[in-house]
Amino acid sequence: MPNMVINQVPKLLTGPSAWLGKDLVKESNWIISWTSSQIADLENAGKYFLSLNQPLENISPSLFPIPKLKPQIDAISNVLLNGRGFVLLKGLPVEKFGVELSAVIYLGLGVHLGNLRSNNAKGHLLGHVKDQGADIQNRNVRFYQTNKKLDFHTDSADLVGLLCLQKAKAGGESYIASSMSLFNEISLRRPDLIEALFTPFPTDRRGEIPDGCDPWYSMPIFTWYENQLTCTYIRQYIDAAQRNFPEVPRLSDAQIEAMNLIDSILAEGEIVLPMAFEPGDIQILNNHQILHSRSDFENWPEPERHRHLLRLWIAPMNARPLPNYYEPRWISTTPGKRGGIIVAGAKPTVQLEPH
Repeated sequence: MPNMVINQVPKLLTGPSAWLGKDLVKESNWIISWTSSQIADLENAGKYFLSLNQPLENISPSLFPIPKLKPQIDAISNVLLNGRGFVLLKGLPVEKFGVELSAVIYLGLGVHLGNLRSNNAKGHLLGHVKDQGADIQNRNVRFYQTNKKLDFHTDSADLVGLLCLQKAKAGGESYIASSMSLFNEISLRRPDLIEALFTPFPTDRRGEIPDGCDPWYSMPIFTWYENQLTCTYIRQYIDAAQRNFPEVPRLSDAQIEAMNLIDSILAEGEIVLPMAFEPGDIQILNNHQILHSRSDFENWPEPERHRHLLRLWIAPMNARPLPNYYEPRWISTTPGKRGGIIVAGAKPTVQLEPH
């Protein structure tokens, strides 16, 4: 991994990506509500695809035609890749459509933004964020399979989408923050810790290991490349690598202090935007510039009412350039062909229920 030239990085980042939650909570321009005609177009495209009797993983822009929505999709893509970095799309009638049609519409929107990437070692293109009764103490279990709080983190794809099918009885709120604003806060408070954030942090793969790779990988939390700042952070798995793999390099005092400062700034809440999901809401984030988390939640007693989100990892063809040292985690740095969990023998598939 090449040494970063820290003096190339701006001391403070400006522009639409460096937003503060305390400001956006007073606004609503990040919320897009589907019109009735747009919902009809999505429904027709979904039913057309289902009429072809194709496997769900074969969905493509041509098999999910929404020409009237192209200007809207292009605008959403521009906000995600070149602007604020997130949107909340509201109003998809998932109760009326049912799981299959709702999932097809969601997949169809996804492929109009980029190529779908596997969410796990099984090759699932459609992830299920649902409490599956898994034990988080198991080194191969991931937090999205439980009802436990998720600390702020980024996912291993350019874009991550979440479609809410069912909300929890209590809890499960989403929280997002601009990692650009986070960087600004660190730069203002502790500029002496900036350099540590551009050094490698070993991270546990949680048992999802590509062929020929170690069960852990190393990435800096911040990367400056081609005049763009990119953030990669998942402290729970950074800490797990230190516990589980004695062979990984030990974190320096400065690295630990920098992560403590990150967590402290996020806990203060000023840069954080809270978001409560309703059924039919679709949240899409740019992982390079947005951190996300969620609170603990309590489910309804009836299994069919359990909190259930569908997740997409998306690789746009026009996403930002990434340096070569992303390859051990992202498989490739080529836009449209990178990110996700790629394990030998796993074929891309879409499952409508968790497996």
